[in-house]
Amino acid sequence: MTPPWLQAVESEFAERLQSGRLAHALLISGPADCGKTDLAKAFMSSVLCLENTYPACGKCRSCQLAASGAHPDGHVITFEENPRTGELRKELVIDQVRRLTSSMYLTNTISRRKAALVYPVEAMNKNTANALLKTLEEPPGDAVLILVSHAPGRLLATIRSRCQALQVRQPDFATALNWILSEHGLAESEAELALRAAAGSPLRALRMSQDGGTEQYRQVHQLLQGLRKGQAGVAQAMKELGEIDPDRLWAWMSLLAANFSRSLATHGQQSKPVLDLQYQADRNRGFARSPVRKDLLLQDWLIQWSELRP
Repeated sequence: MTPPWLQAVESEFAERLQSGRLAHALLISGPADCGKTDLAKAFMSSVLCLENTYPACGKCRSCQLAASGAHPDGHVITFEENPRTGELRKELVIDQVRRLTSSMYLTNTISRRKAALVYPVEAMNKNTANALLKTLEEPPGDAVLILVSHAPGRLLATIRSRCQALQVRQPDFATALNWILSEHGLAESEAELALRAAAGSPLRALRMSQDGGTEQYRQVHQLLQGLRKGQAGVAQAMKELGEIDPDRLWAWMSLLAANFSRSLATHGQQSKPVLDLQYQADRNRGFARSPVRKDLLLQDWLIQWSELRP
């Protein structure tokens, strides 16, 4: 069953598909980990489906090929391996768009339309974005391009203007919690903690409940509380927090600083020092994969945090 926060976008797409008002390019935007990409894949299957239905029929030859990932009229652009390093690239490169454009102008093999999925589209570099823009300006036949973005504001305005916009909104806490409880059977206390660790993102919360992230978040929360109350030392906190993935750790420290800042503001207390620490956490998160001394960044931040008394 489609999560409730995706149903409005799903209905809009289905109506446009059935009425023949589907644009040659769709831009599905919204926060990360809210289900946009899975929804876009379902849309792509419907575009390729010989029955022209949503959801796709799942039975025709086109649907069977799409399910196998071998549909000759369907193309996906996302992060791919760099042949020189063997690692996934962190951006979408121009050769990917060039290959896509060439294939989109070929005669259809099975489906009535060609379809392409590009995600996350904000990861394009400048040259790649300009190449995609040219394809959008001169769309091939009745092909449909489906773009997915976590940050549409980073896209060229000319790309956004040539797409039919479909916006996914993150559900409120209660909606996300009810969905997790009804569809995935977590205990309510576990689901609530996972949602807080995921800043309200239900899919990220599920992932954290499965990979140990929820318990790590609990550990970070307790350590930071202990530091402010003088019940834990910086050396102890560094030892325990040093075992956590830096990207996830800094995201949590930023989140907890933001929560503390709001609490202070609600009670009319000075929150600027906490906001400064939130900014530092966000900045340090950007250094998570760089060669800087991460232990020194963490030590400095924890010392400042420990000086914030309740």
